[in-house]
Amino acid sequence: MGTTAWLALEVERPVVHYLPGVPDADTTVADFVHHTSGLPRLPATMRDRLFGDPYREPVGVPLHLAAAVPATPRGQFVYSNLGYALLGALLGALLGALLDEVHGDWFAAVRQHVLDPAGISSAALVPADADRVVAKLFGRTIQPWALGESSFAAAGGVWSTFDDLCRYAFSTNTGCRRLTARDSSSGRRQVGPAVGGAELVSVSGARNGVRPGTIGA
Repeated sequence: MGTTAWLALEVERPVVHYLPGVPDADTTVADFVHHTSGLPRLPATMRDRLFGDPYREPVGVPLHLAAAVPATPRGQFVYSNLGYALLGALLGALLGALLDEVHGDWFAAVRQHVLDPAGISSAALVPADADRVVAKLFGRTIQPWALGESSFAAAGGVWSTFDDLCRYAFSTNTGCRRLTARDSSSGRRQVGPAVGGAELVSVSGARNGVRPGTIGA
């Protein structure tokens, strides 16, 4: 979403130019992209728990601009999924989509500006269950967060294969190298990419499956 916003918007413009109703009139699009808007990771109305999915409750619930109240001074880095969700709303509003549409035109903009030029075809917000590669704990499948189904989808709800993640890395000049990971349950070795120095742990079949939140388009 940050890459798309940088390509499609005038990033030094105040956000209120695109989204009237945002409480802080001085916050720019670049502040959202760089996590320097002062917004918290999640709105105060959402429960941010160590265990459990904080994005399950807002599925189908519109993103309210009034919740975009800074918690720290503008200019300081504070990672904010709320800020990136607002970037999605901003692009949606600019392209004529409704703010409460989870799968609005912002994702079409991501495809146009980032995914299609990079040759990425697997990216999806809600992939089929059979296509997902999910982690297990003590032999039980861990339910993936509902980020891609919620109004916070633009904050990292994109699923993709490892190979397409590698294509994204090359397209943004962040680099990509191959790594080998051992699946602890089967002992088989799987291959997946590492991007920007962050290694992605592979699970059985992960090369052909999709993993959540891997493309920061």
